[in-house]
Amino acid sequence: MEKAGLPSATICTDRFIPTARGMAKMWGAEDYPTIFTEHPIENLDRDQLRQRAEGLATEVVTILTGS
Repeated sequence: MEKAGLPSATICTDRFIPTARGMAKMWGAEDYPTIFTEHPIENLDRDQLRQRAEGLATEVVTILTGS
C-alpha cells in the first residue's frame, strides 16, 4: 500500500515480532513502523477486541499522518 502512495498501519500480535521485523528487513524497510498488541486476540469477544483497537488508535493515527 505504501508503494502505491496509500498510508497504511500494520498491526500484529507480539508473538509475531520476529516475523514482522524479518519481513521488514527483507523488504529493505527495517524501520517500518509496526504496532504490536498482546497475543492472542482470537479468544477476545467483540467488546474486548474493540477496547484493544481503541487502545491502539492513537498509534495508528500517528503512523498514518506521520505526526
